[in-house]
Amino acid sequence: MLLTTLLAAIAGCSSQNHPNAALQAPVVYQTASTPSPSWVFGPSAPLPAGFPRPGPVGEIIIKQYPASRIALVDRDQRHQDSGGLFMPLFRHIEKNHIAMSSPVVMTYQDSAQDRAVMASMAFVYPSEATGQLQTDGSVKVENVPPMMVVSIGVRGGYTASRFLKASGKLYLWLAEHKTQFIAAGQARYLAYNSPFVPPPFQYGEVQIPIEPVKPAQ
Repeated sequence: MLLTTLLAAIAGCSSQNHPNAALQAPVVYQTASTPSPSWVFGPSAPLPAGFPRPGPVGEIIIKQYPASRIALVDRDQRHQDSGGLFMPLFRHIEKNHIAMSSPVVMTYQDSAQDRAVMASMAFVYPSEATGQLQTDGSVKVENVPPMMVVSIGVRGGYTASRFLKASGKLYLWLAEHKTQFIAAGQARYLAYNSPFVPPPFQYGEVQIPIEPVKPAQ
């Protein structure tokens, strides 16, 4: 596998001071029946059952995801980079005859140097009914409940700096819409393309799980 080309080296934190004018996109709820925008480079593998189509590049939207099943590897002493996270997942789906789907889901954490470090990588099973819940070495197969996310499409290689820049926009959007939504989980990076797609043409989404603000009692 040409894994080292899947993700660029971890980059420094980009500034999160973005003009408010860039965050005024209307709220658009996107479901599985929403057509894929023609300007989005197509995913390199089929989407899991019920997953919404990729959203437009640079536009902040809200998407609803169904319950799903994932194979997950967390970063530890043995799995320090994207290669160490990817290969156990690939061996797992190959051994268990699980079809590859798109996107691959990544999360990050901050290091002492204030730089984003990949914390986990997950493959999404084709459907929630595929396979079985298990622990397979460093791979954990678990179910994920339905979720609503605020999402922005991004173009370019899957780098930590691109993740930080996009997630910064989403957190500013949440601050502007704090009377409507609150964060309900950590930000994640969805990678839709294989290493064979040149980095300038790769497409991803950065998302934050959210939930509506409950009315005051």
